[in-house]
Amino acid sequence: MIELAIVLGVVISLVSIEAFGLAAGGIIIPGYISLQLTSPDRIFGTLLVAFATFLLIKGISKFTFLFGRRQMVVALLIGTILSIVSHHFMLFNTETSTAEFSAVGWVVPGLIAHWAANQGFLKTMGMLSITSVVVRLLVIISFNGSQFPQLY
Repeated sequence: MIELAIVLGVVISLVSIEAFGLAAGGIIIPGYISLQLTSPDRIFGTLLVAFATFLLIKGISKFTFLFGRRQMVVALLIGTILSIVSHHFMLFNTETSTAEFSAVGWVVPGLIAHWAANQGFLKTMGMLSITSVVVRLLVIISFNGSQFPQLY
């Protein structure tokens, strides 16, 4: 299921880039996010880390020439550092449940922040939301299609 989600995420992401001219936070990101749609706390944590990375990139770019490859590298480094911090400090245990606001992966928030810095945060979040839900729907259909009764 993981491989299918990643491959479908790449395909849907390429279609969205060609059709709308907007990236969904990187080619592989919709597949990873679609796998986490049942964990809203993880998605919130990922978006929180991506937004913090985005703000730091925007702040740094006011003082340096930060674009292209440099921006990508800085976004990945900041996103990785903040993601590691989120894995250690954004886990909250209560008596009734556990909320895990840690980011998905280490690279995912940095890629989202890089594309958000290039095309706008809301546009990136919109495309990420749409493509992730479409990928999840296609994964559900492909795995549950074998359970449908056959009509003769």
